[in-house]
Amino acid sequence: MSPTFTINSTTGSGTFPHFVGPFIDGSFQPTLSPSPATRALLNPCSEELIVNVNEAGPEDVDQAVKVAQAALKGPWKDFTGRKRRDILLSIANVVESHIKDLTLLEAACGKPYAEARLDIEEVIECFRHFAGFADKLHGQSFATEENLKSYTLRKPVGVCGLITSFNYPLVLAAWKIAPALACGNTIILKPAPQTPLSSLMFGQLIAKHTELPKGVLNVLPGGEAVGSAIVSHMGIQKCSFTGSGNVGRKVMAGASSSNLKSITLELGGKSPLIVFADADLDVVVEDVFGAIFSNMGQNCCAGSRLFLEKGIEEDFLKKLKARVEQVKIGNTLDPQYDFGALVDRAQFERVMGFFERAKKEGKSELVVGGKRHGSKGYFVEPTIYRNVDEKSTLAVDEIFGPVLSIMKPFSTIEEALERANATPYGLASGVWTKDLSKAERCIQELQTGVTWVNTYNLCSSHLPFGGVKESGIGKDLGAASLDEYTRVKAVTIRV
Repeated sequence: MSPTFTINSTTGSGTFPHFVGPFIDGSFQPTLSPSPATRALLNPCSEELIVNVNEAGPEDVDQAVKVAQAALKGPWKDFTGRKRRDILLSIANVVESHIKDLTLLEAACGKPYAEARLDIEEVIECFRHFAGFADKLHGQSFATEENLKSYTLRKPVGVCGLITSFNYPLVLAAWKIAPALACGNTIILKPAPQTPLSSLMFGQLIAKHTELPKGVLNVLPGGEAVGSAIVSHMGIQKCSFTGSGNVGRKVMAGASSSNLKSITLELGGKSPLIVFADADLDVVVEDVFGAIFSNMGQNCCAGSRLFLEKGIEEDFLKKLKARVEQVKIGNTLDPQYDFGALVDRAQFERVMGFFERAKKEGKSELVVGGKRHGSKGYFVEPTIYRNVDEKSTLAVDEIFGPVLSIMKPFSTIEEALERANATPYGLASGVWTKDLSKAERCIQELQTGVTWVNTYNLCSSHLPFGGVKESGIGKDLGAASLDEYTRVKAVTIRV
């Protein structure tokens, strides 16, 4: 019998297979690396060991590419759009039937149980949505010169290397896997080294409970060596990456220096929130709280810069501080706690470092938080600074933690827009107002890939998601993501 490990929570226990190595060609394999590495995964709430994961190496990337290429030329090639549709629907059903276990695996990584549950529900919806595209991919027909028939068709890109971040492990994987499979590609998924468990279990469930051919979906846990091997591999035609801007540049460089593989980059953000005086402040307080503090601020589109119109700042701040003080911080495997821990010690120390720099700079006023919660686990209190200087570290750098910078109040819409756009990032933005003309002007002039009005952080499978400027290239989700996983071929026939 294979070794197992157990995660206990107040909702019950889950027993999982010990992940003995990379998941290639439909099963777990011992790594081919001559220097195999094992990563100890800790529960960030307790700092106790969850399980040791045997990581892949570049040699495993080579093997995964071989089986993915074989699947692409073999059984997967013959799957019609209808059969791919049915596969995606069956994947959704499998995830739904194992929602409790997948939720436990993600909650064990520091995410509040209720948030983890919503994430897995989003995964289910994502696969069902893209199932609808699988049998509807089409080109265009053109009436051109006499005796010529011209049209276009879509072909799968080929082997796709998908690299995800730690903050939404299975959600980000689904955003990439679902359209890639709908378009007929094969996949090598590299989950973040901090959070590989749900992706590994996902791979195993799909192999066991669906008719997806072996080799179509491969999962390689590992760190930078695996990511670099994927990016530079001559047998991979597409790389989609979610993560930091610095690593995104390495992905672009690796793709350029190898086979000029196409890339999609969803990178960081320093998203502005603009609140006008006519907005319903009680509603806005809850929206702003969620914008910055969901997933403990570990969110690429976290609303980390707040611009309040003059005259409302004191009332708003009083309400927001009261909301923060309601937070229950604790073990995310217990649903009574709604605020968890940062993913690991490195992320914890990074965020704590921002507090130290803010003290030294002395350009901001601490309102609440700014310190560790408790003495065990990687808990950081939800933190608010006010009157933050535009050029301070808090205003400029992506913190990726539960830290809100309330900027100095604005007087005019022109001022708000100019200051909101004064960042190299351009992922998301939020606007709160009852005035449609103000909202529409902000929508048109905010330099971001996504703008929410009178709400925030609603990512629907039917809408494209991605940034501009240094926040990325290309799109996840929506019909636009199909362009990332297909090549358009032009055909002309003399008749």
